[in-house]
Amino acid sequence: MPEIRNRTVRYGKVVALDDVTFAVQSGERVAVVGPNGSGKTTLLRALAGPGTAVVPQNVPTDLALGCREFVMLGRTAHLSAWHMPSRADEEAVDRALASVDAADLAGRRMDAISGGERQRLAIALALATEAPVLLLDEPAAHLDFRRRDELMALLARLDRTVVMTTHELPFDTDFFTRVVLLARGRIVAEGRPEDVLSSEHIAAAWGVPVKLRTVRCASV
Repeated sequence: MPEIRNRTVRYGKVVALDDVTFAVQSGERVAVVGPNGSGKTTLLRALAGPGTAVVPQNVPTDLALGCREFVMLGRTAHLSAWHMPSRADEEAVDRALASVDAADLAGRRMDAISGGERQRLAIALALATEAPVLLLDEPAAHLDFRRRDELMALLARLDRTVVMTTHELPFDTDFFTRVVLLARGRIVAEGRPEDVLSSEHIAAAWGVPVKLRTVRCASV
């Protein structure tokens, strides 16, 4: 399982992570929450490694690839010396496409589908790696409410450990077993969603007065 200890990351003079220790347990669904620039993406990058697959925030709109070819990129580490997909590779891609309800996209091109469809295929690519841990960077940032609900329902169906970043509140806390709140490169609070997502913690992270009635959207 991914883990970092006392990790500090700097970009020039900017400290993106400041002495952060973070570990993920098998089966957890962790939301990493915080304002823009708090270090969320840097934390995911620090966690990435063997056994993880990363779903980026943005998938390029002009990829000159077929959708199935794009998902097959997730099998790169498994390809033979001749770099030809095996039957196992083809079956892994079929399973990944089915898992995200995107089998109907297999014959289309990446530059001819919607943003929500590209996001589903990015998740399919990650699933095709067969990595046990998914790291998702703001996967719902450009989706409307309906597509966000569909995304969370999809993630709920997957048998994977999930770490997902978001800067948006509210979100569906029922999905997550733990929330980590970041601000200025440090962990402000972590624990159960109902404990972490308090007015006091959010005000401290965002630097503005907040009074919340609820941080929960409709469950998936």
